[in-house]
Amino acid sequence: MATLLSSPRLSAAVYGCLTYGIGISSFDAVLPLFVNRTFGWDSQGVGLIFLAFTVPALAGAAFGAMSDRYGPKRVSLSGFVIASISLALLALVRDNSIVAKAGLAVLLFTLGTGMNLILTPLAANMLYEANIVEEHNPDVFGDAGAYALAYSFLCAAFGLGTSVGPAWSGFMFEDINWAAAMVSLVAFCLVGGVGVFFYTGGAEAGKRVRFDDHA
Repeated sequence: MATLLSSPRLSAAVYGCLTYGIGISSFDAVLPLFVNRTFGWDSQGVGLIFLAFTVPALAGAAFGAMSDRYGPKRVSLSGFVIASISLALLALVRDNSIVAKAGLAVLLFTLGTGMNLILTPLAANMLYEANIVEEHNPDVFGDAGAYALAYSFLCAAFGLGTSVGPAWSGFMFEDINWAAAMVSLVAFCLVGGVGVFFYTGGAEAGKRVRFDDHA
């Protein structure tokens, strides 16, 4: 375990997945309350506005293809940029107006797009890096390699993120306001983006992996 986590590239991917978990789950806690208090929407309205946030996940295969073509660094970093800008603009949605409602829907869509651009490349990059670490440490892992262990880091990061996200955003929303909750999530994204910028591999990363080596 320590051998894998000693890799800056894999650690950056783990933190990126943690950021994804925090960002995705935070809205489960605060978005229903925000639209109810600001727009007076009931559960039906809440359910419909969540569609704007979740629909981009349907393009996951396209995001994966982009990562394979252009490399996980470019795609995931663009996801962090899109997510950060969307979150910053969401902080400006405050009044009960048609413009605010339309803006909320559009920004949730772009935020969902950014979040999904983050996850897919970083998940793949964890497996790329696990293969490289294994090549340099052939006696540490078993015959099947380190792929399952790397995937467990992904699951753990996502699980921790979905635990921290609602608690953190709920605290910021109730004790301060909606804008503070959004700005705090921008901070998480910016830190995650820095790690991706410095440590995540480019288009050549996946070319070094040959999964049939362990068949």
